[in-house]
Amino acid sequence: METWIHTMAARASRRRVVAWLVVLGAVAIGVSAERRYLTNCLKGPFDLRPDELARIRELSEAPRYYVRVTGSKAVDTGIQQVTVRRRAGVETSREVSAGYYVLVVGDRLLVTKQSGAAKTTVEGGLEPLSADLSQRLFTDPEMQAIRARFYPFYVDNDSFRLGAYIQLAVGLVLGFLAIRTGLPAWRRLKDPSSHPVVARAASWGDPLGAAVQAEREFRSPAFRGGGWSVGETYLISSTFFSFDVLRLGDLLWAYKSVTKHSVNFIPTGKTYAAVLVCDGGTATVRAPEKKTDELLAFAASRVPWAVFGHSPELATLFKKHASDFCAAVEQRKQEWARKAAAAPS
Repeated sequence: METWIHTMAARASRRRVVAWLVVLGAVAIGVSAERRYLTNCLKGPFDLRPDELARIRELSEAPRYYVRVTGSKAVDTGIQQVTVRRRAGVETSREVSAGYYVLVVGDRLLVTKQSGAAKTTVEGGLEPLSADLSQRLFTDPEMQAIRARFYPFYVDNDSFRLGAYIQLAVGLVLGFLAIRTGLPAWRRLKDPSSHPVVARAASWGDPLGAAVQAEREFRSPAFRGGGWSVGETYLISSTFFSFDVLRLGDLLWAYKSVTKHSVNFIPTGKTYAAVLVCDGGTATVRAPEKKTDELLAFAASRVPWAVFGHSPELATLFKKHASDFCAAVEQRKQEWARKAAAAPS
């Protein structure tokens, strides 16, 4: 039987699946657009002879532009790339990070950017000669006279594959996230009953009744904050990509979280939240301090057997011995039930 909880869980799963399809589509388009670069990363550097360099007319269309070129001599042009480091707008150091050299390749001349000592064999990506570099390179009449011998591009020996490494890292992260969040969303979309919220509601014994009451409390909650709606019976969270329902009666531990904020060590304020740890998940309801206190008092009146307040000892116990913590709360619940049964009506 499809209930409101089924519908909301399926909607969240559908949105996740659509989002991942968009992401994967964008990745596919990006890989296609970068196919020439990635091919050069995988198969390069390519050893190019002078005649092969001469055949390059449009650098943007050259299939092989991650190259290795050997010349007979490297001549220093005197043009340098200087790296300046600053801290708080003040220069702290500067150093020569690369120099521009003219490599003699047969009867042609090839500009190369190299770090360290000049080499006659260089490898890197081919880049077009910029207007600024050309202006600095061909300033005197002697250089102007031999300008026709220069290739209209230069070899940049900066790490050609750095972009590919970054793309690979991003791809691995996206792949991990797709497996972790996208694949489960796809499975839950195909089989809504496998969604943790649907399975949890089914374990409560009356899925239809739980769904009707949860929807009512979601639309008219007693408290709302941090994406959570808190009612008499349920805690409901509904965001664009997620949906969760917890039962207030399954509350184990509740406490107030206070976060201090500062700018340049100057206090600017505090934010508050009621943290409600239930069997099945945790709801963090952010609200003003007064509302936070009211919510905790509300929870204490509904679930008096739960543990309230925070201490390092409680946090350690819950983290390292969660089963013992839950057993202690269950024992308190049974004691409250016995007291309630023994109390005169």
